Amino acid sequence: MNNIKLQAFCLLVEYKKLAPVAQQLNITKPTVSFHIRSIEDEYGIQLFRTNGGGYRLTAAGEGLYHYAKQIVQLHKEMTHFIEDLLAGHVGSIRLGASGLPAHIFMPELIHQISTAYPVIQISFIVKTAPEIEELVAQHELDFGFIMETKLKNPLLVYETIGEDTFVLAFSPKHELASKQSVTKADILQYKILLHTSSSSTNHFIEQWLGPQSAMNKMELDSISTIKKMLTFGTTVAFLSAALIEEELRAGSLVKKDLADRSLTRKIQFIYSSSRLDSPIDAFIKKEIGDLQI
Repeated sequence: MNNIKLQAFCLLVEYKKLAPVAQQLNITKPTVSFHIRSIEDEYGIQLFRTNGGGYRLTAAGEGLYHYAKQIVQLHKEMTHFIEDLLAGHVGSIRLGASGLPAHIFMPELIHQISTAYPVIQISFIVKTAPEIEELVAQHELDFGFIMETKLKNPLLVYETIGEDTFVLAFSPKHELASKQSVTKADILQYKILLHTSSSSTNHFIEQWLGPQSAMNKMELDSISTIKKMLTFGTTVAFLSAALIEEELRAGSLVKKDLADRSLTRKIQFIYSSSRLDSPIDAFIKKEIGDLQI
């Protein structure tokens, strides 16, 4: 049944006259009468008795009013929920990022979202870039933040939001610390710590160095473990400078800039090309633009 009919019915019970109902709903008095007759015709009952120009419920009208006022109230609550949802005041947002973007700026972004939209439920996962791309394409994540993978999913929109360059990191006690310049041949003399075999960073570095057979590598699934291993002075690793800022300041690690543009990758913000923008989407995009990456 048309909700406006039930609204007219419930308001007529309250006001007992057509004029205030018509004014409340911004319709004419004959339209109010039409809605009441329409309900009566639909159910084959009489809803009101007129008495001195006022409307009084019949027994059937009493029964219908019991349910109609609940339906009208639920409709109001549903409308309010949808309005809040579109305004970003309720609901959830699902975010995902690969390792480096997760470290660089996700804590700040999540803080900004939760501050602006305290009722929003935020979920966040860290996986490899290809996994994040797949989850966003399947609509299991709303937004993703990844290091470029060169292979773009046609179902996604990719926006570049920054760049990052790999540096060679090692302990100040390492033999390479005394060298003015470091070559690929120098690097291949030492055990290289790589961040998981499934990581796009891993494959990127292996391709840059050349044949894998010449590489003495150790694959670890934790950046913190890699950084700790480096302090022992026998291994090296390719890491983002942003990931070792604290260690560089403390002097527990040093870096060599390899002056190779091919070691620079884009940081990308991704979402489904079929996604319709909501207010919270616009907020997230604005925050990303404001962040220093």
